[in-house]
Amino acid sequence: MAKRAAAGKGDVTVNVSKEVRALVEGNQEIRGPEVIANLKERFPTMVLNENSVQVAFANARRKLGLTRTIKKRPGKRKVGRPVAAVAAPATASAGVNMQALTAAKELLKACGGDLAAAQTAIRQMQTLMN
Repeated sequence: MAKRAAAGKGDVTVNVSKEVRALVEGNQEIRGPEVIANLKERFPTMVLNENSVQVAFANARRKLGLTRTIKKRPGKRKVGRPVAAVAAPATASAGVNMQALTAAKELLKACGGDLAAAQTAIRQMQTLMN
């Protein structure tokens, strides 16, 4: 649907959005209050709604890709029971100590990273110990 002609308050009818767009395209560093002052200077008899001018200014900047990006706010905290504390690692509860893990790591290095060879070596050690 086509946009209706601007309803003139006073004796001058101007499409404010078009004028604001032209100002922003001409000077991308212009600010909102400067746009309003410029329009009041160019059309002194026209009654301007400053909020409408600000909206047209924001829309023109967005169309040109000049909007500032706003950081996303963190979400609201959920109401209810808190999440359970992080449980201790399973290795600690199973009784495996760091010395045994370090020794297993050294065994894997000695076997060239081959897990099957390391397991075979452990089985052979187990048969020798029994």
